Amino acid sequence: MRLWPVICAVLAFAILGSVGCDAPGKPPPNAEEAEEANALDFKGLFARNCSGCHGAEGKNGPGRILNDALYLAVIPKEELRNTIAHGRPGTSMPAWSRADAGALTDKQIDILVEGIEKNWSKPAPAANPPLPLYSAPVESGDVNRGKLLFAISCVLCHRPGVIGPVSDPSYLSLVTNQNIRTSVIVGRPDLGMPSYRNLKLGRPLSNQDISDVVTYLASLRPVNAEAVDAFAQASGTGQSGEKTKGNEDSGNRPGRGRDQQREEGNKSNNGSSIQGGPIEKGK
Repeated sequence: MRLWPVICAVLAFAILGSVGCDAPGKPPPNAEEAEEANALDFKGLFARNCSGCHGAEGKNGPGRILNDALYLAVIPKEELRNTIAHGRPGTSMPAWSRADAGALTDKQIDILVEGIEKNWSKPAPAANPPLPLYSAPVESGDVNRGKLLFAISCVLCHRPGVIGPVSDPSYLSLVTNQNIRTSVIVGRPDLGMPSYRNLKLGRPLSNQDISDVVTYLASLRPVNAEAVDAFAQASGTGQSGEKTKGNEDSGNRPGRGRDQQREEGNKSNNGSSIQGGPIEKGK
């Protein structure tokens, strides 16, 4: 009987030795690699990192619609990847690449790009006229022609009391020329805004027409606001300003520090109806 406590002690040590000596809850040495391996599916990556701004299915969000065959036919694939990796500096579209202090690896970014293309793009039919260029220098447009086109094709919706005056200088201070151009080309089919195909009294706008409208609207931007387009920087992002990082905060949109959120919220006290910083998400 005296041997029984000794036998129990030996068995207890044997069991503890078989399960190891790691503290409870300690992750295994390869936990980071295992987590990354579990985050290589497109739907999961998009839901965690993109849907907050671009919508659960790439549409119906506050940011640029991604689930749109026309948009994906117009934007170069490399430009799409660069935008995800490096963001849109000066806006709330953050840089997601780890090289830019973001949260995603190059492989995960490739999965997002391929998933967007695979799930939401369609073979582009022969376009007549040809698809407009994704980018063009603002100098390529004509202000007077753009003003006339805007009055004919845009002002019916974009005026006070309807959808909103995109010719308002305050709005134009918050968006870039590339954002305007992409919006004219693609529209917002998820929100009822037609694309360039139907804006000219039911006919398509030409590439020159689009450039003219962009140049006209850019001419209304306040002189102290920086006008940037995709030809203004070697990076090709078409944007300027401080770069934000993916998952930099967990607030209502990615890429803003909490101090900046508080500062933006206080702007409502200065008599302005515009709160917050640049709101462009646009890819």
